[in-house]
Amino acid sequence: MMNKLVLPLLLLPLLSGCINDGIAMRIDGPEHAVSLLRGQKLFWEKKMDLEVVVARMPDCQRRFSLEPAAVSPSFKVDVYMTGPNAFLLEQGKYLYSVETQTCQKFEKLAAPPEGGKGELVGVFREEAGKLVFVAAQPPK
Repeated sequence: MMNKLVLPLLLLPLLSGCINDGIAMRIDGPEHAVSLLRGQKLFWEKKMDLEVVVARMPDCQRRFSLEPAAVSPSFKVDVYMTGPNAFLLEQGKYLYSVETQTCQKFEKLAAPPEGGKGELVGVFREEAGKLVFVAAQPPK
């Protein structure tokens, strides 16, 4: 009887997801940020779900789904500033426009905006198995 109870408990970690983390890009303090969340539901899945959370508290906060991404140590999402409180996220071949003024605008773009991607702010990427945000180095 004891073996029947122990075996499912031993298998439980194999059924849980391997990736479930997130990190914020702070804009002007912890209340104003663009955050990236990622999650892999089952360890054998080769893709992970991605979500972006835009927040300028206490005025607004909103969560949007991005296209799933391949599980890869080279995973990254570049972040560009296209205007005041407006950002472009580039994840592989996908581009997304988000803003933190009202947290309402979210758009998947077919091509870069006419004026270009904007100024590179930084990149969400994987380092040592964890999601981190690395700010872009200012030009010298």
